[in-house]
Amino acid sequence: LERLVGGFGERSGVDAHFESRLEEGDRLTPAIETALYRIAQESLNNVAKHSSASGVTVTLEHRGANARLTVSDDGRGFVPGQVREDRLGLAGMRERVALLDGRLSVVAAPGAGTTVIADIPL
Repeated sequence: LERLVGGFGERSGVDAHFESRLEEGDRLTPAIETALYRIAQESLNNVAKHSSASGVTVTLEHRGANARLTVSDDGRGFVPGQVREDRLGLAGMRERVALLDGRLSVVAAPGAGTTVIADIPL
């Protein structure tokens, strides 16, 4: 994830930051790692294509009994009910999370950026 976010920042010109709040040596299962990586990848693609953001932060943390990935940008945002989920890849992200009994939340509003939160049980 650190390389993904760093490379995204270099290619896109968006000020991109990654923060891991996992304990040193913590490992997630390969299925969870892959799902969170793909969700981060799709979220960053959305930032580049749709948000006009100047900054994005990707955070990975252990939150209770879950692994939580948060991707938050300062872009133009959108009205969630007015955008087809398949257009932003949200359906694919939801499916990845659901296969691991997790939950995906999208918080967005015009002019207020977008935050994608994936919670997956450990």
